[in-house]
Amino acid sequence: MNSIEVRDATKTYDSKHIVLNGLNLQVQAGSIYGLIGASGCGKTTLLSCILGMKQLDGGVIKVLGQEVVHDKSSNFPHIIGFMPQETALVLELTIKETLNYFGNIFQMNQVLLKQRLLMICGLLELNNVNKRISHLSGGEQRRVSFAAALIHDPKILILDEPTVGLDSILREKIWTFLIDSTKSTDMTVIITTHYIAEAERSNRCGLMSNGILLAEDNPQNIFRSLNVSNLEEAFYKLCYSERFKVNDEIANTDKVQMDLSNTMEASSSKKYSKTNMEDKKRGNFSFQILKALFDKEIIRIRRQPGEFAFTILLPVVQVICFVFGMGGNPKGLQIGIVNYEVTDQTICSEYLYSTNYEFNSTSCSFQRLSCYFLNEIHDESAMKVYHDSIDEAYKDAKAGKTIGFLIIASNFTDVISERKNDWQYITEYKNFTDANLIQIHLDESDFTIKTFLYIRLLKAFERFNKKVLRQCNINDKFEDSLLRLKTFYGDFEDDYVVTLMPSVFGQILFFGGILFSISCIAQSRIEGVWNRTMLAGVSTNEVLAVQFFILSISNVIQVLIFKIFFHIFFDTKIIGNSWLLGTVCIGMYMVGTSMGLFISIYTNNIYIVNSAGVMISLSCGFLCGGIWPIEAQPDYLKYISFMLPTTIPSITIRNIIAKGFTVSHYTVYGGLLLISGYIILFFTLSFLTLRRRKFSN
Repeated sequence: MNSIEVRDATKTYDSKHIVLNGLNLQVQAGSIYGLIGASGCGKTTLLSCILGMKQLDGGVIKVLGQEVVHDKSSNFPHIIGFMPQETALVLELTIKETLNYFGNIFQMNQVLLKQRLLMICGLLELNNVNKRISHLSGGEQRRVSFAAALIHDPKILILDEPTVGLDSILREKIWTFLIDSTKSTDMTVIITTHYIAEAERSNRCGLMSNGILLAEDNPQNIFRSLNVSNLEEAFYKLCYSERFKVNDEIANTDKVQMDLSNTMEASSSKKYSKTNMEDKKRGNFSFQILKALFDKEIIRIRRQPGEFAFTILLPVVQVICFVFGMGGNPKGLQIGIVNYEVTDQTICSEYLYSTNYEFNSTSCSFQRLSCYFLNEIHDESAMKVYHDSIDEAYKDAKAGKTIGFLIIASNFTDVISERKNDWQYITEYKNFTDANLIQIHLDESDFTIKTFLYIRLLKAFERFNKKVLRQCNINDKFEDSLLRLKTFYGDFEDDYVVTLMPSVFGQILFFGGILFSISCIAQSRIEGVWNRTMLAGVSTNEVLAVQFFILSISNVIQVLIFKIFFHIFFDTKIIGNSWLLGTVCIGMYMVGTSMGLFISIYTNNIYIVNSAGVMISLSCGFLCGGIWPIEAQPDYLKYISFMLPTTIPSITIRNIIAKGFTVSHYTVYGGLLLISGYIILFFTLSFLTLRRRKFSN
């Protein structure tokens, strides 16, 4: 009986590069099949198709009589052992932990696993089983990779360049083991090798070139047919002859007359029971597999504290940078003052600690009210620089020494005094510059600074008006009628950081989730461990369940850290429910982790994965309305912005913190629904993508 049959296999890349060209191959049970060929001839591609990792463009592959289904991880998980060209190991694990991991995902009995581990480590001279893979030499790592393929005692062993980097004594030991195993246990071995001489020990050899088999037979038969003394000569002779063949089919069948009838008849008595050919029946989850996957991730995290700390603490560092670098009120600004009401600009400095300002309470008359007003411009808003002329003030502003200057009219006190009996008239001047009592000239190139300073000057004038009215015992309703600024949410004195905080926190949580999930998934796919895990029959549900659990733990840790830092660095009072706020924050992180999970599963190109993560995070940051209001965006862009995963949740966070909204308010339950929708969407996409494309190729 044939363990493996390949008929008319064709495979091309980019519709031009032919890798397999109508290839036919038969591997008999209980034999060693040596597949020989130069690099790039299609050996590894053929093995990947046999394992179901890649799909043929045409032809059929059968393993133990069953057709191989592409991207089905459980084709024959407990029957086939596979050693890829790359080591495909978790570098953070020890030798013992690595073999235990593979043994457990193959669901081996623990007693048998321990026995197999001791036997294989002795065979491959892996003496220090507590040594990490990252500390092993290249040859030692390949031995561990070979051991991982053998650990579950497979019926079919597929080895891609297993003896590369090994010394001759160990190669001899491995070949002796393989020969003995095929004789005693009926194990079938397919081995690719660059060492042509050692392939002569195979029961059958396939000489491969340009996607076809030049010959397939017992090595001795090949020697006799071609009149050569070794496989190397035979291979060179066949390759040379193949160059002059026009018809590839002739080259594949006529170079060597392959006598398969005798060998196939001899092996026909070797049967495999149906139970050996099928995967072990089990449910969607296996506790042994889940534990193995979880232990692997925890060990990796524990032994890479720097990477874990980076992914966990990076958002914290971002918060600290945000707190101290954004949103605070500008300090150290200088504004020029040209006061034509006084002859000596230093006179107003004498009013710094005065409270009467030459005020006559009987007649309610004032002198030098401009000094009274300038005293309300505090140094934390802007430091006053006095000038004797407009030209001097203008020169300093143009040179960048000040951000602008004020010009106070010479009749400032007189105009205010004349209007003290007609407060309704004064209320018409909402802008205190309308009467030309004060002219403001500011640097318009910096919108943020300009707006901040203008608001501070407005507040200074409001305080000035109130004090004047109180000095004259004017009724409070007139005091407020000059300029009334009231708030129903928040406070007029709140820093810009209070506005930025909800969206920035949400964005940091979102990006942190993407970063952590990418670091968990992408590394396994790049190292090749992912493929070996899926070939062992691990289900999509099990992979996603473990990743979800690991990411949830990191989620809770980050949200707790955020909560601690929030109370340390902010005096902002949370008006709403803290538990509701925490739920939204956890949801934001889970949206990021689910999106990062999908990106990492969709492609194993680390450049694309990282670029996509950064691009999505920056786009959401710019469009979510935290830095600048969504109302300022074009209409068509508003719809896109509101559909982003961070926009509505950021509004939800702001409304819980500043307004105390509960889950009954549409902005809160709308944010929770959007978060839930995105989590379900990306986990569903991850599940479907993983079902369709299990392997990283």
